[in-house]
Amino acid sequence: MKTDLTRLDMVVNVRFPGVKAHGIQIAAMAEALADTGLIVDVVVPRRFPYRAVDAWEHYGVRRNFKICRIANIDTIDMVKPSAQRFPFLMQSVTFGLRALSRAAVDRSVGLLVRDHYTAEILVGGLRAADRRRLAAEIHSLPELRARRLQVVKVLRKLRAVVVISEGLKDDLVEEGLDPSNILVARDGVHLERFENMPDVAEARSHLALEDRPTVVYAGQLYEWKGVDVLVEAVGRLPGVQLLVVGGDRQNLPRVEALGQKHAPGQVIFTGNVSHQAVPFYLAAGDVVALPNSARERISRKYTSPLKLFEAMASRRAIVASDLPSLGEVLRHDSNAYLVAPDDPTALAEGIDQLLQDEALRTRLSEQAKLDVQPFSWSERGRRVANFLRGRLVVGAGWS
Repeated sequence: MKTDLTRLDMVVNVRFPGVKAHGIQIAAMAEALADTGLIVDVVVPRRFPYRAVDAWEHYGVRRNFKICRIANIDTIDMVKPSAQRFPFLMQSVTFGLRALSRAAVDRSVGLLVRDHYTAEILVGGLRAADRRRLAAEIHSLPELRARRLQVVKVLRKLRAVVVISEGLKDDLVEEGLDPSNILVARDGVHLERFENMPDVAEARSHLALEDRPTVVYAGQLYEWKGVDVLVEAVGRLPGVQLLVVGGDRQNLPRVEALGQKHAPGQVIFTGNVSHQAVPFYLAAGDVVALPNSARERISRKYTSPLKLFEAMASRRAIVASDLPSLGEVLRHDSNAYLVAPDDPTALAEGIDQLLQDEALRTRLSEQAKLDVQPFSWSERGRRVANFLRGRLVVGAGWS
């Protein structure tokens, strides 16, 4: 007998809370999905070192969802990064098997899984009837062809797949997925956090920054994010300072070294900051940069960066790489200034153009603020919830 979807487990194999953007997205979506009337449990592994951290406070979301931590074998942080492949696989498998056990107990709960390994274990372990209550949210596909085909084979068995870009949907359809089973839901932003933004002078004073032309980059420092090119570009603009907000211990030293090489005295690094504080840091800039690289598919076609929507909401002019992924939202000379990717000269020229033209900055930033309104987390939650309610089947005793 079919029943309506009223309960949803978000099954996510990540350290939660953590310092990466996916944790922000998970918390924001759990809050937004719960606001639609769903009873939401975020099912995550019990991992170190965040066991004592309050996730709701960490991400600044309301306590309208629960967190369930399940046991797994986690030795990843006990070895150096170059030796973490086997511990990662062990952790992924043990988490997936425990998640499968949980899913098999109560058949009245819908399931939204967020990583490839757990999806494979649940699809392989659940009966065909039970797979009708399983959906996946996918943010990328593996580069390795054999692994890619393996993931796609799993996704073909699902009635609902949520993706974050048209480029990702196009690739899945090309691999044989039914387009009616795919929802494109780009990431979002808490718009209310960007109301009553301080002016530039107030934000710089509070952060003890010099009052000079400022570019802000907020996010992780992976090479495909393009921050290396940004540092080199700023080095070609004497008198301009770059505020780099965020970065993990693995990538931060590399970018700090690039700053010393290409832009000595021009780059300020904050390290990790509270996500709720990000709007204040963006407010200190004249320009916000999204310099994504075109060299990797995840950046070129798949990404839907949280910092894209935060930049649009910040009322600061955006300079960004001209890529299909970003171009799904940004338009040159309308709501952003787009430049050739992986080109420090083009990026420096784009930044300089914006810094020299206050009227252009104002026009672009005001349009971006208008264009970001449909990308609230609450709107994304409503769309995803409606899609899942229309596609998933939960209950017991199906014919």
